[in-house]
Amino acid sequence: MPDRGRRRGRSARRRPGRGGPPGDAARRDRRAGAADPPRGRLRRPRRHLRAAPGRRAGARRGRGRPGRQPGDAPRRQHGGAHRRRGPGAGHPAGRRAARRRRRPVGPVDALRPVPRPGHDDRSGALRGARVVVTRSAGRARELVALLRADGVRVRLAPLLEPTLPEDTAALSALLDRAAAPGPARRTWLAVTSVNTVRALQAVAGAPGPSQLGARLAAARSAGLRVAAVGDATAAALADAGLAPDLVPGTAHSAAGLLADWPAEPAPGTVLLPLSARARPTLEAGLTAKGYRVLTATAYDTVPWPAPEPLVPETAPDAGAVPTLDRAGLLAALAAGEADAVVLTAPSHLAELVGEDPAVLAGTALVAIGEPTRQAAADRGLTALAAARPTPEAVRAALARALTGPAGPRRPEPTTPTTSPTEETTPVTHRTPRYDLVSRPRRLRTTPAVRRLAAQTRVHPSDLILPVFVREGLTEPAPLGSMPGVVQHSMDSLRRAAAEVAAKGLGGIMLFGVPAQRDALGSAGCDPEGVLNRALRAVRAEVGDDTVVMADLCLDEFTDHGHCGVLAEDGTVDNDATLEVYGRMAVAQAEAGAHVLGPSGMMDGQVGVIRAALDEAGRPDVAVLAYSAKYSSAFYGPFREAVDSQLQGDRRTYQMDPANRREALHELQLDLDEGADMVMVKPAMSYLDILRDVAEVSPVPVSAYQISGEYAMIEAAAANGWIDRRAAVQESVLSIRRAGADSVLTYFAVELADWFREENGLS
Repeated sequence: MPDRGRRRGRSARRRPGRGGPPGDAARRDRRAGAADPPRGRLRRPRRHLRAAPGRRAGARRGRGRPGRQPGDAPRRQHGGAHRRRGPGAGHPAGRRAARRRRRPVGPVDALRPVPRPGHDDRSGALRGARVVVTRSAGRARELVALLRADGVRVRLAPLLEPTLPEDTAALSALLDRAAAPGPARRTWLAVTSVNTVRALQAVAGAPGPSQLGARLAAARSAGLRVAAVGDATAAALADAGLAPDLVPGTAHSAAGLLADWPAEPAPGTVLLPLSARARPTLEAGLTAKGYRVLTATAYDTVPWPAPEPLVPETAPDAGAVPTLDRAGLLAALAAGEADAVVLTAPSHLAELVGEDPAVLAGTALVAIGEPTRQAAADRGLTALAAARPTPEAVRAALARALTGPAGPRRPEPTTPTTSPTEETTPVTHRTPRYDLVSRPRRLRTTPAVRRLAAQTRVHPSDLILPVFVREGLTEPAPLGSMPGVVQHSMDSLRRAAAEVAAKGLGGIMLFGVPAQRDALGSAGCDPEGVLNRALRAVRAEVGDDTVVMADLCLDEFTDHGHCGVLAEDGTVDNDATLEVYGRMAVAQAEAGAHVLGPSGMMDGQVGVIRAALDEAGRPDVAVLAYSAKYSSAFYGPFREAVDSQLQGDRRTYQMDPANRREALHELQLDLDEGADMVMVKPAMSYLDILRDVAEVSPVPVSAYQISGEYAMIEAAAANGWIDRRAAVQESVLSIRRAGADSVLTYFAVELADWFREENGLS
């Protein structure tokens, strides 16, 4: 039998502060003696996946226990009979009044219908209700039977249907790896849905309902362990002859599985077949726990009906349930022919509403699972989450969504007149009154209140100013593509650095533009090169009053414009470049840089630089690793700023914009090599990457609002299309909100001035 949150007698780890009454989880942790999970260790560089366009395309593939959920049964606080004092304490009406005086528990209960006097009867709540379930007939059979027994008029709208990917080679290889007895002792197979089980069965290769269990029998005997995300998945695995070892106790989701995942002293490998639309929650969480996670696409979902579904539907019988496609469901919603919709997955919700969540306005919504409820909330929709993904729990949630103390929420048509010539009385709608206990607008009433309640702030010390210094200039040279930004002379650079220190900015990042270039970027290592002379000048000007940073890359210094040394075939030679980076790092450290920013995206660059600095007696110099630097179209103005000689692109070493999980791989590699801080670049177009990195990084995270992002705001403001100041502030605030501890931005000085003005510090 699956172990509910326990495995082999050890308590499942539950983190405090993730839900439930404050302190409960912490007390459970102390009783269980739970330990923090090990940090992830991802190895093997992946730059070979960026070697050629064909291989890049092949590389693209498509926290825990919750507190009380809306719909949960009321808790007894003291284990015995409820004890209340005051008038009417022993009478049902008094008990109801006491319940109404309590503050709502969950987010859905913030809008609680005001009960009608003397009415508290929910019997027959579902009879006659018109309910649409976004699931296929095969998957919804038990729920349909239960609802029909209550008199519900049920229709189905599958919306999406699973199908095997065009190429199942990766899934077959993952299954072969799971079936191998050798490495099975330290291997998990994590299964996240019933459809994943079906996909594994489809590629298992042997007939019969238990072919999957038979295929993995030897590996199971050798120690392969299986985890299921919830009860339905566990039942499907058991039917396939593969009873799981771990099923989360309460939250049937990726987060719930992570919360109950057992702590292991030596994490091994997790094999993770996924939907093509799966979010990276489970993979990132397991990686952070120290596991090596191998993924493969198990199935994709396409609009229903699919030409080749993963599980073909059987022929309908006499009691078949009416089934709608998306257009039919939208028409039913528009005509008011659905009182409630059961949302079975975030993907089904996205397929239904598209870009217009208003199609579900006024319809009672029940979500199966917390991720689905959260997906609805993200679209501004209120859905009631079923306590568990079972037909009984869904029925209970529907009863609560469709009725309450105020009676049915669906329209109640009047009886038509007996005269055939008279018009039928139109459908009347009850407009319920709501007791608005929670009013978020209270915290938006004045600027002072909004400042007090702000959850994210931008302080000057969070900002780093990138600057360019060009050899041979006597006066600053403006950049046409970046209004307000210049190439500095040595004198103007000193003044800019002094201003950075005076305004309390977090730091200044220097980029050098030499007068002479060669194939090896020799000026970057020359102590008398423009960048190293600039570093000495800035340190002499500001000392330690601000953090002086240096860009460590060869692209400004090479005559071909690439970030490394070229091999004979014209490609960038990774290892030859690393040797140059080591010498360049020592030269910049000796010139006075506090922090070095290696931005070339060479495999192993952080480790080589750290070793070179330590060997040169400079362990005090920190490394800000450009861990997730993407090959972006928004670098254009920067190349004017450094007078880049680049012909072609840098896609063989900078990251593919299509790849999200790879960023966490690069992050872990840089951490293992000794990075003191990490960076995501660009920032605004990659806020999802920034969020992923910030959630797992143990070191400070920076993000670079790059030249193209700066130029777009300037261009739009110059045309009068946006409010420049508001757009600048919002853009940098969004980067901070996504998780950046510091932001490199060309707006840094202005933002510091505005901060002082808005806070009365001018």
